[in-house]
Amino acid sequence: MTILTQSDAEFARSQLDNGCTAMAQLLDGLLDSKGRVAEEVHAIRKLGKSLRGGFSLFQLKDAACEIQVIGRLLSGPRDAVSRLKTWRKLDWENEQSVSKAIFGLLDQHTHSAARRPPRETIEWCQERVGEARKALMELPVESLEKVTQTGAKRLRKKVLSRFSSLDSRNEEDFHDARKALKAFMGAAGFLPERAEHLDPKLAEIADLLGDENDLATLSDWLAEHGFTEKFAPGPWKLIKKTRREMRKQIIADADGLFCGGSK
Repeated sequence: MTILTQSDAEFARSQLDNGCTAMAQLLDGLLDSKGRVAEEVHAIRKLGKSLRGGFSLFQLKDAACEIQVIGRLLSGPRDAVSRLKTWRKLDWENEQSVSKAIFGLLDQHTHSAARRPPRETIEWCQERVGEARKALMELPVESLEKVTQTGAKRLRKKVLSRFSSLDSRNEEDFHDARKALKAFMGAAGFLPERAEHLDPKLAEIADLLGDENDLATLSDWLAEHGFTEKFAPGPWKLIKKTRREMRKQIIADADGLFCGGSK
């Protein structure tokens, strides 16, 4: 991100306010009997990640948490679909009994998760959006430039820090880098001429980090449901191998882009 002006800050606040309106509308859509729940929830959570980056730009940590809790509350449907897609990408069919057992349960969970949240739950989520928006609009106009300049510097510094210390053997490093990059990209998305603020390579790295995290989430699910390495060695071996390759690719892609500090 470049140095931000008062005009940039006011533009970003207006765009972030519009984003909150869009979030409220998407939440209302969950009360409609038409449409597909998983896809609607995906749209809500995707927007939520951007909004959290925007609130981080304005250093509104509590507001970002208001939005985060919505994503967590609605995580069931989307996570179920994501796990099934991740499993399909692995394309593991060597051990038919294990493969069918895993796929069958994943598929069942996907269908079970496709239920709409109760109206009371949606209304509570709307309140969270309202609280976040209130905090944003209460910021004095005269403070916006300074607040966003500091926020942008902190977001950039955190990204540089997370990527410069990536260790392919440390799973938590990649989790932290993914969160930092999401916040950085989310914030940049609310700025004018945002395409000029981001290197196209960032989106590729973000996608790869997301895929690596999906495999981590699938691993947790397998272990929780009894498909441990003892009883399903094949899938675990493939997951570990795939994650190692992804981590090496992430480090290679990020080398120079972040570690050099030029972006």
